[in-house]
Amino acid sequence: MARSNPERPTKGFAVAAAVDAVPPARRQVVALAQNLGAPLQNDTLETVELLASELIANAVLHSAGPCDVVVTRNAERLRVEVTDTDPALPSTVAADLNDESGRGLLLIEALADAWGVKPEPEGKTMWFEIRLEASHGNPSETLSSPHAIAVRRADQQARPTRPLRSSTSSVSATAGKRHQAA
Repeated sequence: MARSNPERPTKGFAVAAAVDAVPPARRQVVALAQNLGAPLQNDTLETVELLASELIANAVLHSAGPCDVVVTRNAERLRVEVTDTDPALPSTVAADLNDESGRGLLLIEALADAWGVKPEPEGKTMWFEIRLEASHGNPSETLSSPHAIAVRRADQQARPTRPLRSSTSSVSATAGKRHQAA
């Protein structure tokens, strides 16, 4: 499933409703981000993989059927959407120290530049966005170059986080950062 808009390239795939489908799905999200030409450092790709894993795992665990994953890139952001058949909207839970679950939304809140949920006729779509990293200096710099990583971190610290504008209503945030319905 690929759209032909060159300004907003999109790739997608379906994930079976099985826990063992999550690891290959999260790796496929990273591969699609790279295929879409998203300029992301290795540590940011690891963040994309972690956040995709959280959304996909929740969809697989809490819905009765498969989920659809869509990866979209524009000039400024990489967006990952996961659509499932469970209409229940997500909420944070108080996880104890030894709990194995209950921290997914907190991770998304902490690591994504923006995130949200959109009710669908037969379920919901959860999404997150990561800011693309601007090219600095020598274009032949590798993704793991210490200079490139230092520039990216300095850029992130210098940029204030701004909420995205949306034509739909906002959903109140649970941990300080604003997230919106798509």
